[in-house]
Amino acid sequence: MISKLRNLLMPLAALVWLAGCVTPPIPVTERISPATHEAVLNYRFQPCSPEIAAAEQARIRKFLDSLGLTSQDILVVSVPKHRLPQRDIERRQTLERIFAGYPAQVRFVQDRNFRELTQSEPTGIIRAVRVHDVTVDCPTGSHEPGCTTAQNLAAMIAHPADTFWPQKGAAYQPVPKTAPPTTAGVAP
Repeated sequence: MISKLRNLLMPLAALVWLAGCVTPPIPVTERISPATHEAVLNYRFQPCSPEIAAAEQARIRKFLDSLGLTSQDILVVSVPKHRLPQRDIERRQTLERIFAGYPAQVRFVQDRNFRELTQSEPTGIIRAVRVHDVTVDCPTGSHEPGCTTAQNLAAMIAHPADTFWPQKGAAYQPVPKTAPPTTAGVAP
């Protein structure tokens, strides 16, 4: 009886042990990533104000001008929290005016909690990102599941910047159903 139980459990234990050696395949979308060049600049609002000093604005513009921004570049801008909610809106508007003359896509990162605080935060960050390529995380000549699909998908991406921060777009709308053709007025 014990030998029959041992003969049954040994192969089962070996299978369980070997199953632990197999790693699950990486999904295709996790194999694709943007290859980027980035530049960062810290900036300051005037104390307790929604305005940026003229010298600071000139420094920001000099930084942006030096990058040669294109429509495929992305500016990720943190908007520091003011103690008053109305000033948060005004700070964002100040930044929108500064970036209006540049072709890059601007994405603001701002606290959406419009509560009052005891003090304002004056410092924010401008992060300029240029995606120059789409990379695929697969060893050369690999036959791992999903590698070929990931390489094909990466080759089809027209705008590599979309792998960093996708364009805003309309939500998927299904094709409207058309009414069947009517036979009214048609003689049989």
